[in-house]
Order: sequence, then C-alpha cells, then structure tokens
Amino acid sequence: MNSEEPTPLRIGHAERTAAQQALDEHLAEGRLSVDEYADRSAVAANAVVAPELAALFTDLPQPHPDLPGAPPATPQPTAAPAPPTGGPPASTGPGMMGLAVVAAIVLFVLTRQAGVFLLIPLAAGLMWYARRS
Repeated sequence: MNSEEPTPLRIGHAERTAAQQALDEHLAEGRLSVDEYADRSAVAANAVVAPELAALFTDLPQPHPDLPGAPPATPQPTAAPAPPTGGPPASTGPGMMGLAVVAAIVLFVLTRQAGVFLLIPLAAGLMWYARRS
C-alpha cells in the first residue's frame, strides 16, 4: 500500500444500518429494482470500510448514510411542491404491496423445492413492511 494514500476508515453496525435504511427508501421510491436492492443490501451487510458503502450510492440521490471520513452530504436542491389539483393522487406503480406480493409468489415457488425455511425471510419482510406502513 502506498504510504501517501490514506487508509480507509472501518465502519460499524450503525453505518451498515444507516446504509440499509437508505437503500430501503430507494427501493420504496422505485429507484432500485428488487435484484439491485438485494445485491446492494448484501454488500452493505458485509461492508468493512466506508468506501464500500459509499460506492453503493454513487448513482442515487439522497438519502445517503453519513460515513466516517466522507465529506458531509450536500443537500440537493428541491423544487417547490406542486399545489394540490383536487383530484386523486396519481399512481406511482405497484408500490411496496405489489413488491411484497411478487416476493411472496417467488418465495412460494422456491420453497416448494427448497423447503419451508425460506418462508422465514418472507415473514420477516412482511412484518417489517407492516410496521413501516
């Protein structure tokens, strides 16, 4: 290792949890597909140094986790909210409930071949979703 390069700072549970929560928000907003979310969540769960987490957010807007050694996040300009039009809100897609249904179907198909123990992550995910709603 070159002595001129700073050593990346190690992270702990708090930083990994903050990264996971930010990824959860990006998934809920539709910025990440289920596969991208799964891949990035696995990297976040196994990250050891701050640059590993920072790399997960280079193509995403805020929220980003606060990481040691990283410059403070600069707030991105936001547009003024549009005044209400009086009509029902526009649908933004299937949302989390649709995602949960798709995940349930996929896990059901997988569990028929792999065993019932795969239902545990589904149950945990649905309980997490229910508490957030």
